[in-house]
Amino acid sequence: MKKIAVSTSLLVLLLALWVVLLSAFRENEQTLFPNCAYEIYPLTDKEMGGYSVSELARSDSEITATINIRSGMAYPYAGVGFNLMSVNNRPAAGFFDFSRFDSMEVVVETGRMRNVSVRIMANDPVYSKENAYTTYRPLQKSFAATKGGTKLSVYELQVPDRWFASLGLEENDGLKYLNRGVILEVFNGEGTMLGIPDEIKLQGVRLWGVDHTFVKVMYALLAILILVWIASVVYIRRRK
Repeated sequence: MKKIAVSTSLLVLLLALWVVLLSAFRENEQTLFPNCAYEIYPLTDKEMGGYSVSELARSDSEITATINIRSGMAYPYAGVGFNLMSVNNRPAAGFFDFSRFDSMEVVVETGRMRNVSVRIMANDPVYSKENAYTTYRPLQKSFAATKGGTKLSVYELQVPDRWFASLGLEENDGLKYLNRGVILEVFNGEGTMLGIPDEIKLQGVRLWGVDHTFVKVMYALLAILILVWIASVVYIRRRK
């Protein structure tokens, strides 16, 4: 019985440590701006064959993009881009994992436009090619530009049907690859007037939420601990 008591005491100690670790690390939060380590650049639709322009002015607390949507494209755009593959002017260790978060807050003001859009460009393991912007899988959502910021669920971002059509695919496959983020973009929303200069003032981008991967690993570890304890008790009893 003494060995069982020792085994049980050890299990209780490990469970206490498990609870502490789960409480401390189950939630993630990351600020992309301000205090941004990622490369920020003027975003335009040049890669898509457009002629829109974007000029950035940056301070510690705000990025102002002076834009002019003057493309003949069906879906022209311009704004601010975050290169998530470049950290402190060095290549990132890997893709940015948006699946570690549930929610996103974008604090942005505009001049004339009523809506802005946020878009994640993800590296699709099947269709994307390295450094080929047009092959990345876009996940985006348009929202009203309001003071104080707008909170979105990361899972609200959807792949436009036109992206599938450009690849010759007949229907949406439902995949997102949020764990393979390459670029984050904040740009003009729906209904932007062509040829009229406007402004996007970006004051903050923040991500937060439960790290579901970490939680799954922790619960798998919990199951292993309990199974090991049960096996040790059974072994001790049989030897006795």
